[in-house]
Amino acid sequence: MEDLHLYILLLGIAWSIFNRYFVPRIKNLPPTPLLALPEISYLTLFKQLPIHRALYSIAARHGPILLLHFGCRRVLLISSSSLAEDLFSKNDAVFAHRPKLVVGKEFGSNYSNLAWAPHGGHWRHLRRVSCLEILPFHRLPEQHDSLTDEVKLLLGRLFHSQKKTVELKPLFLDLVLNVMMKMFAGNGFCPKKMTCEGNGMESISMVDYVTHSFRMTTDEQDVGYFMPLLKTLGLITLEQRCKELQKKGDSLMDSLIEELRSKMRDIEGSGQKEGKVIEFLLARQKENPERYPDKLIRGLVQVLMSAGTDTTVGVLEWAFSLLLNHPEVLRKAQNEIENYVGDDKRFLKQSDMEHLPYLHCIVKETLRMYPVAPLLVPHESSKECSIGGYYIPKGTMLMVNAWAIQNDPNVWKEPEKFMPERFEKIVGERDGFKLMPFGYGRRSCPGKHMAMRVITFTLGSLLHTFDWERVSENMVDMNEQTRLALFKAQPLMAVCHPRATMMNLRSQI
Repeated sequence: MEDLHLYILLLGIAWSIFNRYFVPRIKNLPPTPLLALPEISYLTLFKQLPIHRALYSIAARHGPILLLHFGCRRVLLISSSSLAEDLFSKNDAVFAHRPKLVVGKEFGSNYSNLAWAPHGGHWRHLRRVSCLEILPFHRLPEQHDSLTDEVKLLLGRLFHSQKKTVELKPLFLDLVLNVMMKMFAGNGFCPKKMTCEGNGMESISMVDYVTHSFRMTTDEQDVGYFMPLLKTLGLITLEQRCKELQKKGDSLMDSLIEELRSKMRDIEGSGQKEGKVIEFLLARQKENPERYPDKLIRGLVQVLMSAGTDTTVGVLEWAFSLLLNHPEVLRKAQNEIENYVGDDKRFLKQSDMEHLPYLHCIVKETLRMYPVAPLLVPHESSKECSIGGYYIPKGTMLMVNAWAIQNDPNVWKEPEKFMPERFEKIVGERDGFKLMPFGYGRRSCPGKHMAMRVITFTLGSLLHTFDWERVSENMVDMNEQTRLALFKAQPLMAVCHPRATMMNLRSQI
């Protein structure tokens, strides 16, 4: 009997190896590394090393297209620009779906908001509303004024601060959230003061909701998605924690929508037009309630704020870190601004941005070296297809390692070096399939133009107005957090001094 049990065990192991490593060859599936870590170890490794670097090391050993297995899920890993081109130019629609992760269920209104809805009529409606009706608001004159005002407030805080050493991330977070809140709701709404109350819930501010929801999306591994048995046994708590946070976020947003709806009723008939995003959407709701329900409005605002805040702040923090470690680049950027704007006449204006190409090069180089979404947002195939000559089954999760592509020595000369000059002849924030920090195709980031405007204007204004130094002779720590999003492990501290030539403008703030 013992011999029979041993025989069955050996047979099972042999079948597992055959099914995992030899059946793919018969079906012409992408390679599955025989010596790569088993599935449970993949998830363990990502706790020790930033996931994009872990996957880069696997791809460097086994090839730019791999079919990995995380638990019971197939994961297609793409790590080269040529394969990314094959993917997005031929199979963009096939991979326009999202995997059904728990964060998509809870933060995505049961997979129905812009970020997590499956590709189809509902998603196209959301994308159209976002790109053609919401995000164009950031180009309106009053939105330019909002960003200018918030940047001036930031400059004023630094001018009048008694502290010469400052932590930059909180300052950037306040600025970005205030800009977005003014765009969505107007000047009377401060993210820090907006809290949910009652309903037996612990109070939470809009700032906390936006930052916590994004970080839970990028910090937490959805082990239950890859290993459903653990979820069935009740060993996974992520879903409940997401649900509790989202309940508070929904309460916050519902209160805001109702307040703005009441405000619109009060001014109805006055001839005053809706001037902010939520007011605009509520006006559309009055015309077509089925196409613009409260759930849609709430979901669009939540996803655009959550996805756009920490990412923009992260790019600003990486850019400043790089500049502090490369003072010659910082001085070159300051000289460019001075040569065009002047160093003692006025503050930087948004209309100046198009005349500051080197500043844009700095932002692009930052996005190349430290894309905040190094693996883009995961996709999933809606049907079988072919990529790189390999057969890809339906329901395969896709990871595109944009960080690996943007740091590929076969594509970029000395990719580990910070050289903004490499972008002097490249127009736009994307260079084919070699540079795509905002993704590509149907599921690319709809808010990239707004993000670039906030980043470049904020960065340029701070460089124009202040001199910046490291807090010590040591280089700024460039280590990364071990999470899906690419953020600094250590907060950035910097020493700033008002530039002598700018002191006469202090009274204008």
